[in-house]
Amino acid sequence: MADAPSPDERSRGGVAAHRVFLECTSTHASRYNTGIQRAVRNLVRECMAMAGPWTCVPVVYNGRYLEPIEGLELHEGPGDTRPKTNLVDRLRRGFHLARQGAVRAIPSARLRQALHSQRVEYGLRRVVYATQNARRWVRSFRSRTKPRLDFRRGDTLVLLDSTWSIDFTAELRRARVAGAAVWVVVNDLIPIEYPELAPEGTPILLDKWLRRTVPCTSGLLGISRSVADGLRAHLSKTGLVGTGAASALPIDYFYLGAGLDRIVVDSRALDAVTDAFQREKGSVYVVVGTIEPRKNHSRILDAFDDLWSKGEAVNLFIFGRLGWRSDELARRIRGHPQFGRRLVWFEAGTDAELDYAYRHAAALIFASECEGFGLPMVEAMQYGLPVLASDIPVFREIGADYPCYFDAHSERALRDAICQFEAEAASGRGNRIPQHWLSWPESARMLLEKLTAQSATSGGEGG
Repeated sequence: MADAPSPDERSRGGVAAHRVFLECTSTHASRYNTGIQRAVRNLVRECMAMAGPWTCVPVVYNGRYLEPIEGLELHEGPGDTRPKTNLVDRLRRGFHLARQGAVRAIPSARLRQALHSQRVEYGLRRVVYATQNARRWVRSFRSRTKPRLDFRRGDTLVLLDSTWSIDFTAELRRARVAGAAVWVVVNDLIPIEYPELAPEGTPILLDKWLRRTVPCTSGLLGISRSVADGLRAHLSKTGLVGTGAASALPIDYFYLGAGLDRIVVDSRALDAVTDAFQREKGSVYVVVGTIEPRKNHSRILDAFDDLWSKGEAVNLFIFGRLGWRSDELARRIRGHPQFGRRLVWFEAGTDAELDYAYRHAAALIFASECEGFGLPMVEAMQYGLPVLASDIPVFREIGADYPCYFDAHSERALRDAICQFEAEAASGRGNRIPQHWLSWPESARMLLEKLTAQSATSGGEGG
């Protein structure tokens, strides 16, 4: 494999290292560092540095084949507070703006509804992703492009990233024919299990991705037991995992880590967050995550509106970029009487600002109706920051008895939880000690040990 970190020649104790190729195409092209991108960057970095009977190499799809890269870095300028967008975001937002104008001009309710259908959105995504993949294919002919990976028996290819938009089928088959194992990391099945809470078009996109990918895999890993259980049930229901030998497809899970390490702190870059924390009296509650319907930002704001109307000295700080189908909520936030005072939105907050918030806030509010894991929860646990969380299975799995749980579907549950938390804090009661959670190195080791164990069970072959 030319120009890669020479895994062919490495060995551990005289035994050839187990080569693990970590696919990270989407994150490599992204400037975001939240959710999946944060997880992929940390796992790639720690896997590459991990000592053990393996050699880990990040790889990306260049439009024709998988090629190695040196690593994943987040290119973020200091003090850059502008929301970052890429080609896909711009094309999709342009379509949505055009559709909004068309919808206002169309008298037919049936036609307006059709413009918002899953099929139309899926068609839009196909056009957007085809444009992105075409650009990737053209760039692949540049002189600096590296030769394709030379798979061999005993290798493992891990689809670590969430790259539903790319058809890897030919590369997966090539890996399997060569005797390599192919493992797929699944972050969640939210578009399929909760289509009303997912971006339009993604239920079809995820279903098609599973149907073309699962037949080429050696096994699948969820990022929580809840995801693995849901995946097992879905594949059985759809017939993607059948009877006999096909039913033995391994489905396991590992856990993501926590940690905002390697933070470069510029005191000037912290001015906004320190000023916000010092400006108003009372407790500061932080909400972390992209603004989208399933995160329940609207209901959180409802609870704080109720508390502010009663004169409660509480503050709401939101960390997260604007996501899909949330323009009305964004207008509500920016036009709110408390905006810039008790209501602050860090739309492009840095890790340094988030670190400060975790250290100085009263609690994290995590009100999602569904999640595959929940990075903000384990990050808060690492800081010893109290958590008010919606009562959903994956949060029980991850947080155990540390969070104060509330019913995400109740209009008053969050407000009551905040009032109870304030009362307990004032009286010195309710202090809870979080369980130790995995660091990113520990998460990377858990991932690699799962893969190594499965390779040993299968004799190191890809199928």
